Amino acid sequence: MTDFVDHFGIRLRIDPDFMTPLLMDAIREGRYERPEARSIGKILQKGDVVLEIGAGIGFMSALMLKNPAVERVVAFEANPLLIPKIQRTMEDNGLGAQRFELHNAVLGAEGTGTVDFHVHQDFWSSSLRRTSATIHSFPIPLVSFDRTIRTTRPTVIVCDIEGGERTLFTTSDLAGVRCVYLELHQKLLKPAGMREVFQAFHDRGFHYDQTHSSGGIVLFSRIPEPAK
Repeated sequence: MTDFVDHFGIRLRIDPDFMTPLLMDAIREGRYERPEARSIGKILQKGDVVLEIGAGIGFMSALMLKNPAVERVVAFEANPLLIPKIQRTMEDNGLGAQRFELHNAVLGAEGTGTVDFHVHQDFWSSSLRRTSATIHSFPIPLVSFDRTIRTTRPTVIVCDIEGGERTLFTTSDLAGVRCVYLELHQKLLKPAGMREVFQAFHDRGFHYDQTHSSGGIVLFSRIPEPAK
């Protein structure tokens, strides 16, 4: 019998075939992506198009799609083993494909070829870096971040990519984006990397939005143009 947990109104399967005990406990105890889940509904506005980078098991995608304010969600997940898990989360919550687009690809400054993605048993630690914890490596299509922004035209970006935010956002054009909600990984970025990320957002007209930021979960909001 399949074990389901209702987490912020989203049905999540407890699946020991790929979930570690740590993850299963986090879901059962309501701790899985809790800060993001509590805040995202206050961030989203009517008509928003969301670009999600690092979709995981599809929890945040499903939560945002359940929000009637959201027009659509375009999600990227580099780990090919998670793609069927995301699709299953959508099915378990009665969410069709009309407002949801899913890609198994890595977003980057360059948009051609492939890049090796290294999967860990703790899937949230999977990344472009091979470590002693790597259990599988896959060549994954590389897609241009700037081109994706131009074609998708997101108003909101939600991102959790294990340190890759430094490369992604320090080279990107965020035209049309109202806010970026991301998890910063200071242990991976180091102090200089953290400074680069904050500086990149400031240079693009965003500010650190304290209202919906907590610890490593940070919201950068675009500074409104001064009234004329």
